[in-house]
Amino acid sequence: MKKDAESEKARFMRAFLCLLFGFLNYSSGRSLWFPEASFFRSPGLQCCFDQYRSTMPLRTKYDYRIADIRVGRIIIGVLVAIIQLVAYQVLQQYNAARMDSIDSWEVGLPLDDAIPLIPEFAFIYFLYIPGLIIPALLDMPFTLYLRYALSLVLSVVIACLCFAFVPLKITHEAFICTDWTCSGLMMLRSLDAGVNLLPSLHASQTLLAATVMVVASHMHGVRTFWWVWSLFLYLPIIASTLLAKQHYVVDLLAGFLVGVITWKLALLFVGEEPDPDAA
Repeated sequence: MKKDAESEKARFMRAFLCLLFGFLNYSSGRSLWFPEASFFRSPGLQCCFDQYRSTMPLRTKYDYRIADIRVGRIIIGVLVAIIQLVAYQVLQQYNAARMDSIDSWEVGLPLDDAIPLIPEFAFIYFLYIPGLIIPALLDMPFTLYLRYALSLVLSVVIACLCFAFVPLKITHEAFICTDWTCSGLMMLRSLDAGVNLLPSLHASQTLLAATVMVVASHMHGVRTFWWVWSLFLYLPIIASTLLAKQHYVVDLLAGFLVGVITWKLALLFVGEEPDPDAA
């Protein structure tokens, strides 16, 4: 009886490990097969892994492109973030100082008035920068990530030119904060005066982040898991720009246009990623 119980336990552990490794392989796009590890050489596990490897083959489509470049992607991402934050803050102070002495353009639509203020969406608004970091964590070809990073920089350049020459300001209605649910909105309004509006960088850059992950998935073998689930982050971020009353609808449309333009422009500088199958 004891021997049967141990055998049943062993079968359960083998099944559990196979399911665990299969899930991790699907999520990360990497193989977790370690032929040098003696722990995984038991007959039961060997059989399990042989079946696992036959159904989920190793991903070798662009392995020659991804060695030792994660640190480089992170460094580039940090530099892009610094450039963006500095440029945005400089333009915000400049626009806030001159807004009282110039006539700002009116781009609000009836649709903007119909959209309600939902203070809780301010917390989602702050997830914008973390959302842009996700592509840096994926094993995509370096030139593809470089195109993404360059697109972010170009979008900041275009946006700053628009901020400087297209004076816009969104008027925030006064409200009384009574609990923690509106504390995020109070913090947001203290950090962002609502004078850098058109185009919306939230719209343009989340579009770029989603685009690079879709391209990495369809052309370079990165798991679909990443861009599908990232939509559950990016779509609420875009919605938060309206529901937190930080942008007009026109700002978002202009932001999407800037995202498309900068993605195309970056291709001129970086060039197409070579076909891995041809290497």
